[in-house]
Amino acid sequence: MPSIDFPAIDADNHYYEPDDCCTRHIESKYRDRAVRVVENSDGVREWRFGDKPLSFHRYPRSQVMEPGMYRAFMAGETFDPEAPPKFIPADSPAFSNRDARIKVLDHFGLEAVMMVPSFGLAFEADCREDPEAAAANVRAFNRWVEDDWGYAYQGRLISPATISLFDLETAVEELERVLKEGARVVMLRAGPLFGRSPADSYFDPFWSRVEEANIPVLLHIGVSGYNPVVGAMWGENPDVNETEMSPFLYYTCFGKRPIMDTVACFILHNLFGRYPGLRMMSVENGSAWIPGLLADMDGSARVSFSTQGAKSVPLIGGPLTDSPSNLFKKHFYVCPFFEESVSDLVGWIGAEHVLFGSDWPHPEGVREPLDFLDDCGGLSEDQLQLVMRDNSARLLGVAP
Repeated sequence: MPSIDFPAIDADNHYYEPDDCCTRHIESKYRDRAVRVVENSDGVREWRFGDKPLSFHRYPRSQVMEPGMYRAFMAGETFDPEAPPKFIPADSPAFSNRDARIKVLDHFGLEAVMMVPSFGLAFEADCREDPEAAAANVRAFNRWVEDDWGYAYQGRLISPATISLFDLETAVEELERVLKEGARVVMLRAGPLFGRSPADSYFDPFWSRVEEANIPVLLHIGVSGYNPVVGAMWGENPDVNETEMSPFLYYTCFGKRPIMDTVACFILHNLFGRYPGLRMMSVENGSAWIPGLLADMDGSARVSFSTQGAKSVPLIGGPLTDSPSNLFKKHFYVCPFFEESVSDLVGWIGAEHVLFGSDWPHPEGVREPLDFLDDCGGLSEDQLQLVMRDNSARLLGVAP
């Protein structure tokens, strides 16, 4: 296990949200369509959007597994039913209070962390049939973040602001508002907008402002919206929660498929040709898929040409000005899964674009953030400095 002699910056920490994370600041006009906790007819508490139960993240978490408890299973070991995981309160101070979290950073030797939602990654896609209310709930969630965490508390807890692109006008308005409140990162859901590419020139007012603000865009694993489209298309039940997903649903709708499609959309629809200053962070989406995707995109881009020259085909966003693989290496920063080789990822995209992320305190992450170093064998001191601190410092606006 390599060691470091500097405080690290972790690009994947999480908080656990309280029941009022969307209702505390929901505008009165949308109160009946707020994302809220309701007790159903069986006396079970569940998350709902209006009267509709949410799909993937259906039940509030009052108890959560300890950090790292699920790691061995995720890495391929057999689950032992005789040794069930330990549970602790989700509202434990380290998970729900920013001053307590600062003490955790000091304990673990971390300079700063990016604080990503847990439940907040799971509700926007379920609101797709009411884009106006979806945007209102996202706004309310952001205001809760501002209350409880702040966007850059003490310059050490960097919390992304979430933006819904279901409605362009409200997306631009919310982007302007959170920028004024000090947001350093904006987070988008990886997945479709159900009829329009997020890289379509229709959204240029949003992307233009993101580039002008020089603010990175976070794409974190979450509920993509694939279940009711892709899952249903293959005969799967699209209305399942996280404990009911089949292996096929996980493979097609929750794992690497949504992030791969979203990356391909941004690149092949020429978003970076129009906005070359954009930077995107792929966090908790893994990295093993990258070599294959880059090769496939390069091959797909060549299909637009023949022995007769450029084909006359409709191109959303216009023609590419560089190879897809080069565009990925210029614009994307990637945090690998803990069980993946960091040195392999460095070889694919360069150490300047690899991020340290522990997923703490989620049970599928590491028990202690710097356990991430277990997978950093083979990196030079300079490469470790980039991966464990400097890349995230530049993206998150942390002082040198």
